[in-house]
Amino acid sequence: MSAHAFLTNLSVVLGVMAFAALLETAVPLFAAKLWRGGRRAANLGLTAIVFLLNWLLTSIAALVALSFSLRPAGVMASMGLPPWAQIVAGVVLLDFSVGYLSHRGLHMVPALWRAHRIHHSDPFVDVTTTYRTHPIETVWRFLFAIVPIWTLGIPAEAVLVQRLMQATNGVLEHANVRLWRPLDRVLSLFWVTPNVHKIHHSRARAETNSNYGNILTIYDRLLGTYTPAERAYSVTYGLEDADPARLGSLAGLLAMPFGERKPAVGLPAVLQKSQDRVEAVAE
Repeated sequence: MSAHAFLTNLSVVLGVMAFAALLETAVPLFAAKLWRGGRRAANLGLTAIVFLLNWLLTSIAALVALSFSLRPAGVMASMGLPPWAQIVAGVVLLDFSVGYLSHRGLHMVPALWRAHRIHHSDPFVDVTTTYRTHPIETVWRFLFAIVPIWTLGIPAEAVLVQRLMQATNGVLEHANVRLWRPLDRVLSLFWVTPNVHKIHHSRARAETNSNYGNILTIYDRLLGTYTPAERAYSVTYGLEDADPARLGSLAGLLAMPFGERKPAVGLPAVLQKSQDRVEAVAE
């Protein structure tokens, strides 16, 4: 991705963040709190890191996709689909791989959960929570983009469209906004609305282990991991075992995966006990 394209995409995402921040003031879902301890500063610090890392990784993904666009290859080209169909299919496939599968893996694998719990440890969810993610998580999600791009020959246009949709909807779904319930009920049938995603940030494990999707809700619905959006109005954010001293510190958040071991919230109890035994032997 060229510097011009990066700056254009960055401008769009920052514009969406500014718009969502205004909506948070006008129609908040929950009353905003005056957070102390640098929570928002730490969140924005991670945001800057993620932006730069995403630029590098997206550039690599786009170059791989472009190589298939220049020389017909891969499954999608061999199917003889028209360009618009390849773009639509590519966006849906990438949303499933990057938005759903990689996200679910972050909850199921203990080592990955230690990085992803930084995102879930935020005691309040708003626009600044969107990119409160560890670089480890960013690289993990990238792998779930580059593999289907390489193996299926997903066109570069689909990669750029999916990335922009993922970024903008990611901001909106984290925004502390109240959506008109009838509208939310209709949109959530196929789209990840703010209410749908707020449930994923719940302290209740059954709710945390649901609504993994980023753009479309169809994967959660089909695979049995969907929780109705109505539950969003009673959700309690954060993690009970999070260290308060780390939550408002950029350095503390970056170091969090390398501190005390935390079990994966999506791991069944019997598998977690097996994981504990393996780690005990290793130690």
